[in-house]
Amino acid sequence: MKTNIVWLMSILAIVTLLAFQAMGLFDSYKSKKGDMEIKMNVMMREAVEKETVYRYNMSDIQVGTNIGLMDSITFNETYRDNEKIDVNEQEFIESGAFQIMLSIEGIHFNLLTLDSIFNSGLQKEDLAFNYVLYFRDSTGAIIEQTKDLPPEHLKKAFKTDALLIIDGKRVQAFVVISPPAVYRQMFGLIISSVLILFFLFFCIGYLTKTIFTQDKLNKLKNNFIYSFTHNIKSPLGTIKTVLLILTKGELDDLPEKKEKFEKKGIAQVENLLLQAEQILTIAKLEEGKLTLNRSRTDVNAMIKELAERYSISNDKQVTIRSSVAIDSDKRIYIDRQLIKEAISNLIDNAIKYSGDSVEILMDCCTVDNTLQIRVSDNGYGISQKDRLKIFDKFERGAAVKRKEAKGFGLGLNFVRRVAEAHGGIVSLLSHVNEGSDFSLLLPIQSEFV
Repeated sequence: MKTNIVWLMSILAIVTLLAFQAMGLFDSYKSKKGDMEIKMNVMMREAVEKETVYRYNMSDIQVGTNIGLMDSITFNETYRDNEKIDVNEQEFIESGAFQIMLSIEGIHFNLLTLDSIFNSGLQKEDLAFNYVLYFRDSTGAIIEQTKDLPPEHLKKAFKTDALLIIDGKRVQAFVVISPPAVYRQMFGLIISSVLILFFLFFCIGYLTKTIFTQDKLNKLKNNFIYSFTHNIKSPLGTIKTVLLILTKGELDDLPEKKEKFEKKGIAQVENLLLQAEQILTIAKLEEGKLTLNRSRTDVNAMIKELAERYSISNDKQVTIRSSVAIDSDKRIYIDRQLIKEAISNLIDNAIKYSGDSVEILMDCCTVDNTLQIRVSDNGYGISQKDRLKIFDKFERGAAVKRKEAKGFGLGLNFVRRVAEAHGGIVSLLSHVNEGSDFSLLLPIQSEFV
């Protein structure tokens, strides 16, 4: 699958999730706001009832226990029979007997008391709403109000039902139910939605990363197969040619030339065996199945041997300088063969990824209790981007574009794994067109273990 399609699908999935999440939260917001508007109506009715009960408790009026069961006719006949006060049925139903009795007795509705009761209810519910109470006459004119609200707030305010008090006079609340207040009531829902959203984003990201990783591995596999096939084809062709010449006896009378051909064939076989051995070694190191064969090693002799070998066995003009400064009391115990192969890989890379004139410096020293083996060159250098991945298996960075630089992308991975198997690390300093500087840093064991 093309990476552009994967990116597009991932982005579409994220946008879709965000859209559905936003729609869900918006619907929840509207539902929650609707619930709060219903609650404001309920709280307002309860506040009016409590204000009525408060006035009644503060008065000396005594009523029978069956007052709540009366209708308007019975109420008129029972309590105001002499005055023949006619209480409207609808008003009686809306206001209630207690409200009417208190009004008749001159104990009038108190807006400030209602305000205190309503505000207490809001605080109890942890609803910090801004609001104003209006007390109006039958024509709608304001008799009294608790405070002034800005016009822009009044336009957005929720208006509770206008509750009848007496004689057509009604009380009503204008409550500013602000979005932050609604969202505070939705805190648990919002948090759970965000967590679910992050989880889904994580899943999409993980799947996208997996797809890209699989695609990358597939490309690396194909590059490895191509490089491996190409790199073994040439040595096998050389070996075949040598064997054909030798078996035909064409060089039997030319012993020196015959020996040269034999050495060339053997060198190609050793090259193939070395490459196969490196692949097997990396596999064992990855699985933790490789046992290091540590032995006391003369690092100076090993460095000189490598310098001599690579100085005379290349088509390019190669100059190798070496410097070894190891404390005489330091006994170096390492897997000589693995370290030697690791340094060989660094030298081989320095030669492959350089111009026609190659200068290599091999510097070996001990710092405190660490053995440092440094290989620097004047080659093409490695970009910052490639330096981040060049030690990964099958990675060749920009080198994959250079036809003359053959390889599998295993050399530097082998170097890193050998260093780690010894408990050390490999570091890299490099600049494009200025060369590279690799350093093996290995802890020194005071005695063979």
